[in-house]
Amino acid sequence: MNALWLFLVEEGVAPTNNHAERMLRFAVPWCRRSQGTASEKGNRWVERILSLRQTCNIRKRPLFPELVHALSSYFNDELPALGWIEGGRLN
Repeated sequence: MNALWLFLVEEGVAPTNNHAERMLRFAVPWCRRSQGTASEKGNRWVERILSLRQTCNIRKRPLFPELVHALSSYFNDELPALGWIEGGRLN
């Protein structure tokens, strides 16, 4: 509730989440075609993979090498390099 009226007092805060919704709009047809998932684990995988896809798209980075890096890091018991994601705003 504290953030509900934040746009009134903070410069640059949008009063709606339209931008965020537009950024994830591509996922809606995927969900409709696939009929969703059957588990919470499946839901988490889908939300993360689609979020990574959109982040790569925004940052102009290819998705496949990032997936390979993430999986390699996982199987080598390492943390993946995420500096390119954390490096700033996505809009």
